[in-house]
Amino acid sequence: MPADDALVPVAAPSPDGTPAPATELPPDAILPGAHRRRACVVAMSGGTLAVDVRETREVMTLDVVATVPGAPAPLLGVANLRGTVLAVADARPLLALAPKAATQGTSAIVLAAGGLEAAVPIDGVLGLEWFDAPLPTDDLPDGPLKTFAAGIVPRRDGPAILLDAARLLEALRAPWGPAGPEAQS
Repeated sequence: MPADDALVPVAAPSPDGTPAPATELPPDAILPGAHRRRACVVAMSGGTLAVDVRETREVMTLDVVATVPGAPAPLLGVANLRGTVLAVADARPLLALAPKAATQGTSAIVLAAGGLEAAVPIDGVLGLEWFDAPLPTDDLPDGPLKTFAAGIVPRRDGPAILLDAARLLEALRAPWGPAGPEAQS
């Protein structure tokens, strides 16, 4: 079910179990929350980060990460996700966050955006947050983290930096991706 479908109210069945009649809404009706988005909020090296759920496939526990000989630094290896080989890439250096080894049992958020997909190790999931539009990143200090920020998600426990998953995945892929014009054909 598409995420937008989950925002449409469904009429409850009547007490005798028969379906309730459909409620007619005017074509220009704005449903509460119809433009809201949801973010998966995670902890990573002491930071609170968020990723739009539309760019998040799932959160997984890394069982075995098989190393790839000669792989560039961001690529930690590959993992098996229900029979599919998935790249495991460390985003901490790109985000200027303290390094932490990804070992068996480490949590990872599977990002899927811009035609790319990878598991990115995290310290843990803090929850899901609804937001209307991300706040601007004007108050973030210039640096690597701001480079990948798509905005700020306000939270009761403190704001989370909303990552641009497509930009982050592209940067993680860059060291081993094709670079020359011949790669474009």
